[in-house]
Amino acid sequence: MRRTLRQLGSEAFAIAKQGRLMLGRRAPRHTPGPRVVAFIHGYGAAGAVFDPLRERLERALGVGTLDYTYRSGWGFERIAQGLARRLDSLAADGVEVDLVAHSMGGLVARWYLQELGGARSVSRAVLLATPHDGTASARLALGPAREVLLPGSPVIRRLAAGRDRAASVAHTALVAGADLMVTPPASAAALAEAEVRWFDDLGHNAMLFDDDVHDAVREALEE
Repeated sequence: MRRTLRQLGSEAFAIAKQGRLMLGRRAPRHTPGPRVVAFIHGYGAAGAVFDPLRERLERALGVGTLDYTYRSGWGFERIAQGLARRLDSLAADGVEVDLVAHSMGGLVARWYLQELGGARSVSRAVLLATPHDGTASARLALGPAREVLLPGSPVIRRLAAGRDRAASVAHTALVAGADLMVTPPASAAALAEAEVRWFDDLGHNAMLFDDDVHDAVREALEE
């Protein structure tokens, strides 16, 4: 019980921190460089939720960064096409691109890699708490996310079938063992040929702000 209360408290803190970051209403940021890490947020969030992680990576790795912010009411393919426009322009300029994504953002990242040709110009993808096998919790979702995130959805099936189209990209899947939004949490590990790391005590949103997760992201991008 004590452990569960601690997990719930950590998750509540993370949700509140996301809210504070999003209320800042800053414009999407792009720090240029010959190598850029692009961040793709989850449903209902915004690029600002990655600010603590991206600032740490900029210092530790000396990379450029950008955040791709989309409106959650857009359809899935529209979201992915918008990401493709942002990243393909970088690739055309010879920029090396890596991806870091959270939750549904990980599915968007994979769609870009597998279905929109992004694997040609991306080296690494680090996916946090992403429901690769869908999530039963999506039954409670509103808007277009529900039809994307449910187990067995057309998006989930197509991504599973086309995984080999992104075989050249090094994938890392980070799993929140106490995730209440990706259910079961093992769905976040259901990515073929990926390096998988579990964080047993973390919830879905706490992944964004945890120092050990930040270290794991940095290590995956250093490889």
